[in-house]
Amino acid sequence: MQASAWRGGSSARPVYGIRVGRPNRDAYFDRAWSSIEVEMDGRWQTFQLTPGFWNQCTEFRDRGSPRIREWLERHFTTDWPKGSPPRFRLEVLGGGRFRLSPHE
Repeated sequence: MQASAWRGGSSARPVYGIRVGRPNRDAYFDRAWSSIEVEMDGRWQTFQLTPGFWNQCTEFRDRGSPRIREWLERHFTTDWPKGSPPRFRLEVLGGGRFRLSPHE
């Protein structure tokens, strides 16, 4: 599936995430999951799914840890024009596991 970068919070303390969008969320994510595992550059990371993920906020976030920010810095940027976030691939592996790839 195609996904994109997400940035929120203040400019002094930004929070980064991976936005999957409603159609992908509904097709590939299970409401019973409280967390997912994502392979990023060969390493597995666990991300909590917030209640907001099932409402309007269709991104999983990296609160309190720089994992997504560091991945974006390695492959793209953390400073993109409003409305033009980097896009990439989030491959479904099954059972709440995904692989993040910088290629669409």
